[in-house]
Amino acid sequence: MMETEKVFPPNNNHRPARRRDLNALDPSLEESDGEDVGVPEVGMVFNDHLEVNRFYRRYARRVGFGVSVRRSSFSQEGTCLYLELMCCKGGRPRYEPKFRKRASSTTNCPAKIRVKLWGDKLLHVELAILDHNHPVSPAMARFLNSYKQLSGPAKRRLRMGGPGAMPVEEPSKMPVDKLSALEELLFGETKHHSFVERGRLKFQPGDSEALRLFFTRMQAKNANFFNVIDLDDEGCVRNVFWADAQSRAMYDFYNDVITLDTSYVVGKYDMPLATFIGVNHHGQSVLLGCGLLSDETAETYSWLFKTWIACMSGNLPKAIITNHCRGIQGAIAEVIPGVHHRICLFHIMRRATERLGGLSEYTAINKAFQKVVYDSLTVDEFEGNWSTMITYNGLQCNDWLRSLYECRFSWVPVFLKDKFWAGMSATQRNENIIPFFDGYVDLKTTLKQFLGKYEMALQSKCEKEAQADFETFHKKRPPVSKFYMEEQLSKVYTHNIFKKFQDEIEAIMYCHVSLIDANGLISTFNVKEYIFLEDGRRTMSKIFAVTCNTDKKDLTCICGGFQFSGVLCRHSLSVLKFQQVREIPPQYVLDRWKKDFRQMHVMGRPSSDVVPNNRVDRYDYLSMRCRQLVDSAVLSDKYRLALRLVREMEKFLFNSNTHDDTQPRIKSRVPKENKQNTVVGQNLVNVGTYNGNGGLKAVPEVSIPPLVNIMKLSILLEALWDTTVGIIFLNHYSHLTDVILHNAGFFISSGMSPECRLSWGISKLWCITLFGIFISVNEDIDS
Repeated sequence: MMETEKVFPPNNNHRPARRRDLNALDPSLEESDGEDVGVPEVGMVFNDHLEVNRFYRRYARRVGFGVSVRRSSFSQEGTCLYLELMCCKGGRPRYEPKFRKRASSTTNCPAKIRVKLWGDKLLHVELAILDHNHPVSPAMARFLNSYKQLSGPAKRRLRMGGPGAMPVEEPSKMPVDKLSALEELLFGETKHHSFVERGRLKFQPGDSEALRLFFTRMQAKNANFFNVIDLDDEGCVRNVFWADAQSRAMYDFYNDVITLDTSYVVGKYDMPLATFIGVNHHGQSVLLGCGLLSDETAETYSWLFKTWIACMSGNLPKAIITNHCRGIQGAIAEVIPGVHHRICLFHIMRRATERLGGLSEYTAINKAFQKVVYDSLTVDEFEGNWSTMITYNGLQCNDWLRSLYECRFSWVPVFLKDKFWAGMSATQRNENIIPFFDGYVDLKTTLKQFLGKYEMALQSKCEKEAQADFETFHKKRPPVSKFYMEEQLSKVYTHNIFKKFQDEIEAIMYCHVSLIDANGLISTFNVKEYIFLEDGRRTMSKIFAVTCNTDKKDLTCICGGFQFSGVLCRHSLSVLKFQQVREIPPQYVLDRWKKDFRQMHVMGRPSSDVVPNNRVDRYDYLSMRCRQLVDSAVLSDKYRLALRLVREMEKFLFNSNTHDDTQPRIKSRVPKENKQNTVVGQNLVNVGTYNGNGGLKAVPEVSIPPLVNIMKLSILLEALWDTTVGIIFLNHYSHLTDVILHNAGFFISSGMSPECRLSWGISKLWCITLFGIFISVNEDIDS
């Protein structure tokens, strides 16, 4: 007689070991990494529970979700009577007080399978639900607990989206008509003429050879790697600049606010490294270029800015943040005069210790200096406080303070709060700015040592971004209030940015709102905020004026918090609460911080294209557009699916019945025999029947849902490599190009793995492959 696992003699206890086997990672998963084992179906049979567990975990790993044991029952002899495996996101989140500060990953996902022992002593699948109520991603699977025990190589294969998946980077845009302008920008004469000898880089032994090998290796990996070396008349190196393919691709997304960090140059490090930094939709730093500078003259910085802009195809940023340096200010005025320039407040406050530390009343002066900078809410208030500080402390002859006052419009927060800065510069006391290569560069780091750690540093940053993507799409932060506006933004913002919004929500309890004036649709409020001082015990109160247009729901707070960071401040939120407004007005929900910002950016690209007149320009332009298509394609995780679709596209391209006006149409066909007894999920690719002996019975391949069909138009590059057989350039290619680029956006919405962009492999070969098709077929075939 069989009985449940709860009743058995102590000496015959096989159940605990079996239970551990169910939850432990199967070593064979690494050997079959990415293997297509088919899809669970009602009616499948298995020999034992280990076979069920192995099959379902392989399937889950290929699709991109974790597995948990929901229920199980074993006999006294250890025979599995009943087993139910579910998605790791099954179950409901816990809302007990001790769990409120934890991010929850459960979504009550219905996906699961259930097997039961029948009279033939085999386990039969009685239930198979494949639909998930959350996004799934093979590229994100390595962050799930189910796969954290994988070896390094296996994790790398998961990160690449499976074996053979080639990483791709998006190139910067290079419109044909800008080429001559970029050449003039980079190589034209500068307005600055130095009457002193320019500096030269001082290389340590082995540095020059390490730099040469580094450029050679990076260029071999991806032809989109960009580097320029500035030489003097004697052939000696003055400056160096480079940007890898990842940096150039990221600039297309995050070019609104840029920081030029020259801390290593100013600090007289052995390696004078300057870095261009942006910020992604998680609020994390991304690298957008590196330079080695011989000095801090305006000529050197002009060369750096020109080179960087040429690298980014002439696309200028909207705003730039730099250190306080006259050379940088002169270079910006010459090269990018229309860009908003801000001097980093953090670096100014840090240098205040060096510049003012020798004064006898330094402590009082520094306290007054911080109060003037941080606490002034209006221009008049700043001017009055500054004048009082200078007069009271007798600082009229201090050259450094005089130079700061002259450029006050570029660094004092009260003058800059009407511009968007993506939260990239400090505005509050005790805020810190961490260099991008913090932990990899110190005073004595040589160039050779740095280049050896360069790719490792980038990989570490990319891993952090991938982890943030995983947290955003697979976990949910617990609420801190009952406000609907919090729930509203939790659905659209990334975790890191939503956490900042929650901080503002929590601070509402320290704000008191009072109506000061109501003039038609315009109302003025005073928000009195109680601020805790550094000791955490004492408080001070501060009043912030907020104006509100009740018709348009426009809010303007004197603190400028929203304009600076893109997150609505606590004072404006307090006014909304006072007016009983439940939702955040749409103009205050920025796309910049949304979870799917990259997908939205790609889909928002202009659909119009340039049609060059000559073959060389057509080749270059089509190459650039195809690389953009590749970058869009790798946002999806359905690699093998795409390869099968590629073969269909090849047949279409080589079909003699196609012509210039042909409209490609891809139909979805689902065999009727596969519709019964199976709940088909959105990640269905192949359907197979498990034969119970470790094998699969062949079943006709399932066609792809229409939404995913368009994916083939980009990932087809990988398989089309074998078709590049000729060099006959087409004159009539624009029609299909428009079709491909127009349809490319449709599959983006299903892509849940922007992390695939992190590495790029042989992307140049892929882009050559696609326009290889265009130049290898006859002219009368639709290109």
